Amino acid sequence: MKNRLRLWRAENGLTLEEESDLTGLSIAMLSRVERGQRQLAPLTRVRVARRLGMRVRDLFEVEELDDVDPPR
Repeated sequence: MKNRLRLWRAENGLTLEEESDLTGLSIAMLSRVERGQRQLAPLTRVRVARRLGMRVRDLFEVEELDDVDPPR
């Protein structure tokens, strides 16, 4: 998953510990997400973005739903 979480943290001069305090995620999880080793569930992405005052699409790649049939 392409994400901009590490870039956001660097631009704001935060440590992983400070980012963890803001997001409620563990340092280990944030590190894995930043390195592309783990993905966050969609609702967790929303929660993280809200806690950081960002839009989800500004922090994470948003999957397109083109292949999904619209509801009837």
